[in-house]
Amino acid sequence: MKKFIALIFCLAPLVFTACLFDESCGVEAKSVLVPSATGDFYIDAYEASRANATDLTAGTGTSLACNYSKTVPWSNVTYDDARIACLDAGKRLCTKDEWQTACGTYFPYGEQYQAGTCHLATDDMEPGVTGSFSGCKTSSGIYDMSGNVAEWVEGGFLMGGTYASNSSEGACSAAKQVHDYLNYVPDISVGFRCCAYASAIAPETDE
Repeated sequence: MKKFIALIFCLAPLVFTACLFDESCGVEAKSVLVPSATGDFYIDAYEASRANATDLTAGTGTSLACNYSKTVPWSNVTYDDARIACLDAGKRLCTKDEWQTACGTYFPYGEQYQAGTCHLATDDMEPGVTGSFSGCKTSSGIYDMSGNVAEWVEGGFLMGGTYASNSSEGACSAAKQVHDYLNYVPDISVGFRCCAYASAIAPETDE
């Protein structure tokens, strides 16, 4: 696992002190192998989180995307930062076709929309922790592909809708194209997850 030494600033009483922490992913979930006619690939089971994210905070990491369950996802993230974070993890952003193949034809859990199954169409003001909606998963165990945070994929599309999106925006086939995506200013509802070619070395640790 690639490691990074990240320099952050810690707020102490009345002063700022510089702190170093080892930016490396801890125990991650397995990536899921998805068969595809255009080439098999791995996709992370969860939306990306920072290396030191917890179930209460999004963390302060800047360089590395991790595949954690039950953590605050990495949101308010630009397309370029998401792309680089996946590369630094030895992965890459998913393509639009890969993301939709992994999600399914209708919704990740089935053909009919089920209110409350995913973190979708709510009045919430922020995303929930990854995997907190236990029924919001594909048959192969990929979580939160409908709602929670919209996910960057290659070419500047946002997939899956957010916690505030309606049911049609949270469908597997829905894709929002951000035309000026390299200059797009995101908000807390925008996140990502990573993919990898099937020939790449996938994470081997369980949750």
